[in-house]
Amino acid sequence: MTTQTTKPIIFLAFANDRQAGGAYLRNLGQEAERLRDVLTPAEKAGLCQVEIRTSVSAEGVLSPFYDPAGKDRIAIFHYAGHAEDYALLLESATGNQALADGRGLAAFLRYQRGLQLVFLNACSTQAQVAGLLDAGVAAVVATSRAIDDQTASDFARHFYTALASGDSIRTAFEKAQAALHFVRGDLTRHL
Repeated sequence: MTTQTTKPIIFLAFANDRQAGGAYLRNLGQEAERLRDVLTPAEKAGLCQVEIRTSVSAEGVLSPFYDPAGKDRIAIFHYAGHAEDYALLLESATGNQALADGRGLAAFLRYQRGLQLVFLNACSTQAQVAGLLDAGVAAVVATSRAIDDQTASDFARHFYTALASGDSIRTAFEKAQAALHFVRGDLTRHL
């Protein structure tokens, strides 16, 4: 069994659009709960530690990477919410939208030695992939266009279910893609 100080951390960050008339993601809270449920057995088995932050701001994304107890232990960074080609839509301290530059995130993540995967579960994040790979992230999951909120949530659940059962990142991705193809048809071809 791995000790608390050496277990890899899976950091799940969620941000929603809470502004009146905004594009509120109704499945985002459910995604956070589902991923917690899927990853709890792996956490209880001592395989990992799961850190979940909701209504996350830019500082909320950065602070776990600065935490001495988690230094170089974050193996997976998962972001779910809205995004644009080169930006993540986070929340401010007042609950307003706050754009965070994806290129700056990639530059910051370059110094995270334990990071193996960045999962951008948001619309149109493909433009951020090259910067993350250039920063040394081993694998990136992103989308090439807008994706339905429910599809994104279901894909993440299938992906982490496979990963928690011991599959590699590639196999977990392919299983999640196949599962959604089975259930919904070929709607995941843009992931």
